[in-house]
Amino acid sequence: MNLYLTPELQANRRGRFLTSLLAISPSSEQTFPKEGFVLMTGEQLQASPEQQAESITWGRQPGCTLLLLPPYKEGSIFPFLDWVIEFKSSPLANADQTSLETILAGELSHQLLGSDGDCITNSSLDNLACHTRYWKAHSNSGLIAVTTLPLWSISLLDHADKVLAFLAELDKYTGKPSATIARDEPQTEPLHPEDITVLVCCYGFGLATADGLSDRLLGYAVPLLNLASFDLPESLHRLRCEGLIDDMGLTETGLAFLRASRYWPFAENLKGEA
Repeated sequence: MNLYLTPELQANRRGRFLTSLLAISPSSEQTFPKEGFVLMTGEQLQASPEQQAESITWGRQPGCTLLLLPPYKEGSIFPFLDWVIEFKSSPLANADQTSLETILAGELSHQLLGSDGDCITNSSLDNLACHTRYWKAHSNSGLIAVTTLPLWSISLLDHADKVLAFLAELDKYTGKPSATIARDEPQTEPLHPEDITVLVCCYGFGLATADGLSDRLLGYAVPLLNLASFDLPESLHRLRCEGLIDDMGLTETGLAFLRASRYWPFAENLKGEA
């Protein structure tokens, strides 16, 4: 399990504590690694639609695990998942500090609501029992998770083993690049730049077929796309394999991806004109 911190987390005291506690090698990477387990604060991701889109794309790849840590802003975390953060008074510290959850029980300041994905629970936390949720696009995809446990707490100074065991528990659900992909699951290929343009058109026209898009685009006096240079069937295939479109048009993941991109205003304008 190769652990990474985002540059923003790596630069503050929480990140420095995690680096020391978990023996994480400092990284100079400014973007997500090719694969690995990345730790990021929730408020960092919530403040940046661009990072949300990048995280969604990265977290779908086999071998990639993203875990968001406190602090968070109150409200939604990802636009395509029903996860919501609320501020909450912490329960009293548990005298029986035998687990990671009971050690941190007195420091929990956030409550995680929602039902998408799967939940890691601890009954000793009462109404804060569901402290961590994780979501996967399909059985061999990467994993996106959020936790209300402050893993950067100094209370864990002598409990690195418990933190590593918790991270390893999450990581075991992440699809691995070497795993055999079921025959009914599509092989994924990185998106090409023109695929985003096609995704905008799919949203704007409410279509998801090459023939349908071609007919609509040819009806414009000034074409939106140079159809001679676009391979619409291949673009649609890649978008479908990424789970961004299906037979009905954009999926929830595709809509969230588009909303978090810089192309969203153009997509909304195109839909209004259509």
